[in-house]
Amino acid sequence: MTQQDSIISLTHVSKAFGDVRAVQDISIDVKKGELVTFIGPSGCGKTTLLRTIAGFYSPTAGEIYLEGTRINDFPPEKRATGMVFQNYALFPHMTIFENVAYGLDVRKETKETKKERVNDALAQVQLEGYENRKPSELSGGQQQRVAIARCLVLKPKVLLLDEPLSNLDANLRMMMRDEIRRLKEELDLTIIFVTHDQEEALSISDRLMVLNEGNLQQLDKPEVIYQRPVNEFVANFVGHANLLSGQVKQDNNNSYFVSRDIQFTVENMNNGNGLVLIRPEMIHIHQEGEVEGVVINKVYHGNSVRYEVRVGDTVLLADDYNVFGKNLYSKGQTIYLDIPKQLHLISA
Repeated sequence: MTQQDSIISLTHVSKAFGDVRAVQDISIDVKKGELVTFIGPSGCGKTTLLRTIAGFYSPTAGEIYLEGTRINDFPPEKRATGMVFQNYALFPHMTIFENVAYGLDVRKETKETKKERVNDALAQVQLEGYENRKPSELSGGQQQRVAIARCLVLKPKVLLLDEPLSNLDANLRMMMRDEIRRLKEELDLTIIFVTHDQEEALSISDRLMVLNEGNLQQLDKPEVIYQRPVNEFVANFVGHANLLSGQVKQDNNNSYFVSRDIQFTVENMNNGNGLVLIRPEMIHIHQEGEVEGVVINKVYHGNSVRYEVRVGDTVLLADDYNVFGKNLYSKGQTIYLDIPKQLHLISA
């Protein structure tokens, strides 16, 4: 993607606070209608980067472009972006109509325009009929929708969401993920979404940008990030991972991955050293198999069981999803693991 194809572009953007380098040399192009998520641990720079795009911070270095126009020096209200904060930032003394209309009041829009735009925005988030209520009369999910409507009413070119679901319970979070995806598809919205929740990021995004200590680790589609992480940090942060250090060897036309305690056959892997990635759900548990181990712990999740299996001095995580109505393996029981032959090798 080129800068001409994108709606927002960052070119070598950095942000420092004194000696603290919060964001370091980030470049990314986001196309119209795309939902890109910034993900990483606390303190990785994702919110700082979002606020820099919004105009609340000025970049220490680099350029920010919106539809080809450099916006580094534009204040937030001149950037055609809308930001939804983690705490929603609704005015408790105002009605829902007044909250949503606030930005239009600042712009001194006419009464007729304001009514039409507010009604349209509330309809887009499915809150028709709530105009005269106060924020305290709404649920957390409804307040979240009001915060989104307050941005939509200004018709932003890019919607910026800073951990908007973190204050909601688990079921409501899932509902709001679907709601954000619906709005994105129906309105052709361009969204940059910030979260530390890996499942949330994988389920909602067109692309993920993984950050650590202000540095971009990987930028790609969710399935690529999950299945083919570029380094150990990404493999461990996005999802659960078994990472085995060893090497691929050839013997009698067969390929093997050899670690200190484990050896198993592989396919389509060249000789080399590194870390092999095995997600827990990739391992199949049987009464017999290529790798023998002993169950040292199990955690029941209802639709699955996660086993910790000791193989020599190595402990592997293995998820069994075929558990309904059958006996579970017990601590101390010997089991056998079938490991897939086509695996991702993170080169040393």
